[in-house]
Amino acid sequence: MAHNKQQLLRHLSIKLIFSALIIMFFAAGNAFAAGPVVTDVRFGGDQQKTRFVIEMTGNSAFRTFTLANPNRIVIDLDEVEWKIGPGGATGKGLINNYRYGLYMPGTSRVVLDLKNPVKISNSFIISGKNGKPNRLVFDFERVSQSAFTASVAKPSVQAQRVATTRKPSNVPSNGKKIIVLDPGHGGHDPGNLGGVKVNGISEKNVTISASRNIKKILEASGRYKVIMTRNRDVFLKLRDRSRVAHVNNADLFISIHADAFRSPDVRGATIYTLTEKASDREAAKLAARENKSDVIAGVDLQDETDVVQNILIDLVKQETMNLSNRYAQELSKELKKSIRVRKRSHRSAGFAVLKGIDVPSVLIEMGYLTNPTDAKLLMQKETHEKIGNAILKATDKYFQQNFAYN
Repeated sequence: MAHNKQQLLRHLSIKLIFSALIIMFFAAGNAFAAGPVVTDVRFGGDQQKTRFVIEMTGNSAFRTFTLANPNRIVIDLDEVEWKIGPGGATGKGLINNYRYGLYMPGTSRVVLDLKNPVKISNSFIISGKNGKPNRLVFDFERVSQSAFTASVAKPSVQAQRVATTRKPSNVPSNGKKIIVLDPGHGGHDPGNLGGVKVNGISEKNVTISASRNIKKILEASGRYKVIMTRNRDVFLKLRDRSRVAHVNNADLFISIHADAFRSPDVRGATIYTLTEKASDREAAKLAARENKSDVIAGVDLQDETDVVQNILIDLVKQETMNLSNRYAQELSKELKKSIRVRKRSHRSAGFAVLKGIDVPSVLIEMGYLTNPTDAKLLMQKETHEKIGNAILKATDKYFQQNFAYN
């Protein structure tokens, strides 16, 4: 009897110890998972001195550097979660506006667009007490343009480059065609903020949501393998997006965007293909705006020259451009059956994201976030499915007419 009692006590002790270990394990896991969270940003000051404050639960190291043309201050943080809005907003004092988001895994970024050249006169951390968040404080003072230019430096953290060698081994053995979907913008580059006033959305949110739904439709057909250039809210350089198609031996590259226009009355989808000469003034302006994504988002492009860009353009074969136009024509026909499109739904311009890739490629502006109707529709799954089904039908016809299925 005494022996049985000892066994029972020993058994209960082991269960209690095991249970305690499980509780400690999950508690430690939750503590590890809970990273820094940015809960607020504040500005103070005037056109001579401005203070920028980031409120954060948890701790993060930070690094700063400056970029010119246009003038910007860039603040890199350890990866944080953002709970302060859609990805960008208007600043105050010396700061015109700011953008934020994930720059690359492990690194988050804030980009401050400047009204005037500045220097960082002071930066420090104030530890929160009694449950209050920590504060990262940055003080800026106005300086001359020459003084600001002298302070310009390359980023301390560079984006990981995608390999530039095509790998035929990546082609699926089941013979499926490979389509690369490119959700425009991301991370600290929110794209246009035309939908913020309508329902608080930025372009980067629209494009990732739509691309995920389009991917499901294409893959459900069983005929296509879809690769996303980004699966999360992270920044990618334009040239790295096109390289995803290059290294995966893609059969099609489709870049997904949502447009903006000065008039809120303009709405409807447009399809763009690459050309060195824009089809119209509006297409040229859009390409110029999109091509600045790398620049305004705080990426140092000092290592990229006009010569390199010209070489990339030359590398796009005429046959590839012809195939891109054929696909765009099929897609234009199908989109017209499903959603509202612009009067001239197929246009062309020199989009950087379409340069330098040796696969047929198009850029789709699904609609206008500056139009209240389009802005609401573009965040609805039903709209994404209409676009996805139109893409599926156009893709099927394109391959049937130009290539034999494997």
